[in-house]
Amino acid sequence: MRYFSFLILLSLIACESTAPPETRGDKLAKSLCDCTNELLALNKQAQTAADSLAFRNIAAEFDKVRTCTAKLGIKPDDRAALELALTTHCPALAAQQELLLELLGQ
Repeated sequence: MRYFSFLILLSLIACESTAPPETRGDKLAKSLCDCTNELLALNKQAQTAADSLAFRNIAAEFDKVRTCTAKLGIKPDDRAALELALTTHCPALAAQQELLLELLGQ
């Protein structure tokens, strides 16, 4: 009986479906989203409070985001897959086309 239970357990483990490997576009989208979370929050906050400190914070955060984005090594060939993945993984950033153009340099 133990042997039979062991075989059933092994067959269940073997039949378990594995998730497909994450694509480069997905990885880049998640990383870019992580880079820009704070900037998007500051931009949203600045819409309600138009003071000079808010804009200085945005400028400082934008510099951090540009550095973070540069470290990701996004190539022009990655652009289409990245934009598609952003709609799934980071819709707030996907909606910011001007920001994306500025960050991706295209």
